[in-house]
Amino acid sequence: MVPKIVRLGVANARIKCVTPQTLEYTDEAGQAHIVNLEECARNWARRHNYQKSDFERPPGTTEEEVAVWVEKSAKWNSRCVGQRELGREPNWVELTNNERTRMEFNSSEEAYKYLLWPLMKFGWKTFDLT
Repeated sequence: MVPKIVRLGVANARIKCVTPQTLEYTDEAGQAHIVNLEECARNWARRHNYQKSDFERPPGTTEEEVAVWVEKSAKWNSRCVGQRELGREPNWVELTNNERTRMEFNSSEEAYKYLLWPLMKFGWKTFDLT
């Protein structure tokens, strides 16, 4: 599935606000959109949660160690709402809502200022691909 790309700073595209449950933005045409962050986290977890049987354990790793890792991974994944690639053009954050909304920024600083820090304020995470 191809992501829906929103080029922030182009025409009317901007982030209006981030709340504990949603991201509100307008696209280049000025149309308002709302992204449900809990939907994003559910979609991320559905794709990235693992079972103990999914792991090839290094020698000497116990069942208990694997179980702890699986639990920690599931906890982290439950708050992850997407992935990001920053530091080269274009800088982007892609949310795992059903539309796969990809926000493109002019710089990594803008990505943090307008989206990533507000998401973190409410306990949401994104996976760094860089």
